[in-house]
Amino acid sequence: MSGLGRPGWVLADRYLLIEKLGSGGFGTVWKARDQRLRVDVAVKEVLLPQAESSTEHAERVARAEREARNAARLRDHPNIVGVLDVVTDGVTPWIVMRLVSGRSLKERLDGDGPVDVAEATAVAGALLQALRAAHDAGVVHRDVKPGNILLAGGGEVLLTDFGTARHHSDHTLTAKETIIGSFEYMAPERIDGEGTPAGDLYSLGVTLYHAVEGVSPFRRDTIHGTMKAVMFGAAPPPARAGQLGRLITRLMDKEPELRPSISQALTLLTARTPAVLAPKSAGPAENSRLPGVGRRRGEVGQLLARARDHQKRGDIGEAERLLRQAAAMNDALSMSFLARLLENRGSRTEAEHWYRQAAESGETLSMLTLGHMCMKSGDLSQAAYWYRRYVDHGHILGKVHLATVHEAWGEDDLAEQLYREVERDGDMVALKALGDRWKSSGRTDAAKRVYHKSAQAGYAPAKAALASLSPRHPSR
Repeated sequence: MSGLGRPGWVLADRYLLIEKLGSGGFGTVWKARDQRLRVDVAVKEVLLPQAESSTEHAERVARAEREARNAARLRDHPNIVGVLDVVTDGVTPWIVMRLVSGRSLKERLDGDGPVDVAEATAVAGALLQALRAAHDAGVVHRDVKPGNILLAGGGEVLLTDFGTARHHSDHTLTAKETIIGSFEYMAPERIDGEGTPAGDLYSLGVTLYHAVEGVSPFRRDTIHGTMKAVMFGAAPPPARAGQLGRLITRLMDKEPELRPSISQALTLLTARTPAVLAPKSAGPAENSRLPGVGRRRGEVGQLLARARDHQKRGDIGEAERLLRQAAAMNDALSMSFLARLLENRGSRTEAEHWYRQAAESGETLSMLTLGHMCMKSGDLSQAAYWYRRYVDHGHILGKVHLATVHEAWGEDDLAEQLYREVERDGDMVALKALGDRWKSSGRTDAAKRVYHKSAQAGYAPAKAALASLSPRHPSR
């Protein structure tokens, strides 16, 4: 966080920060007062990873500013949270947005469970209109998910966080391209680095599936499992979607050219009987895939399988060679595996390089590892950055580690807020980690409480931890 970012500070001699509204992997959002227009707004402090040079940092700031300007083209659409301004405080970009009173679809699902078909249909219609406006303006969102959909108090449905969007004419600053978005909602081709409008439609399909079924269809216990499910797995047929079922299934097709266009999706949304839509004609189209993507994916999979076999046989040198070959194909998982192998061999500096490459491409275990590395080296700001990125990709465990950073900063109130969120979320792995944290700090009763919750959810390590805290009666 910027050293100046705090309640009472005035950004760009105009925006008075009032209170923090939330934070995620890509920024911290504040409620602020526009002192010139005398209205309340939301301002997002964009988090940037540590740069290797001042030139690289300047490029990243320029990219954030440019992407915010792209989003500003859409400010007048009724289903989009408009970007009003973009400023910097010297080192950090800030995006000024309309302040919306309400809650996200994620908060709605977490608090109240699945939505009914009528509500999901209204959400789908609003988002299709928002995406149509974005795509017509040449802007691809790249991160459609429940957390970026706001349900306003007046019944509006709005797509937000266009600050990470990309315009089709952007051809600069691509040397360190990153994968933006949460993997469980991401289209298979996005993992290969291909960001087209069809990927937004796939993400919408997964979001609608989650909304009506109450489960995220491709989320797994590990990021590697999630990515494998996204790329190769099939979601169970929706059981509660009613007339939305066909639209959701079509949007989630693994092949982008077989997904409906927005016009076709709107037809499916309003059709009372299943409609048969012909695939779009061959040739250049918004949903077309880059040649060779599937072939490259297969080559990477073969390299990883061979590397795993060599590791099992103890041939680490050959495993490393194969992993380097796969990593050279810009595959984030391969970078992560290579980093882990190098770390185990004691090559910490090069391992950290590959972890960073993988994390900046969206691989979340590398984000967590980098957070631990930065924490160990005393770089608390970067530790907080990577832990927030980990949390933003849906991993509640990251909140436990982020809380330790706040404690190191002396911000005990913020740490306790995160601990309470972990308890409410009920993630069994995060609860176990929270119990470990409290046990180490002497809060034994609190540790027992969260161990018990985790054990009730079936997490065996929590059961063992709980047993270790139970009083032992001497044998007679």
